[in-house]
Amino acid sequence: MGHLELRDLALSVRELPDRSFGWVILEGTGERSVFVNYTVMQSAERSYASYADALLAGFAAMRALGGRNGPRGVGRLHHDE
Repeated sequence: MGHLELRDLALSVRELPDRSFGWVILEGTGERSVFVNYTVMQSAERSYASYADALLAGFAAMRALGGRNGPRGVGRLHHDE
């Protein structure tokens, strides 16, 4: 099995209309442009009372996507064609 590249993932915490917070994990689409384009890969199923709580929960979800060497290939949304 060959080496799989590290996936382009980003974590964002957003304030919701009710002043609670949620997180989303975004994955790069691989599109070549001046700005990187992302699509939502996973999002919180509940809201959090603080930014810090949402950030920690999002980080835990992101960390669960990969092993010791980070998220590589498993559950990949976008394949190079």
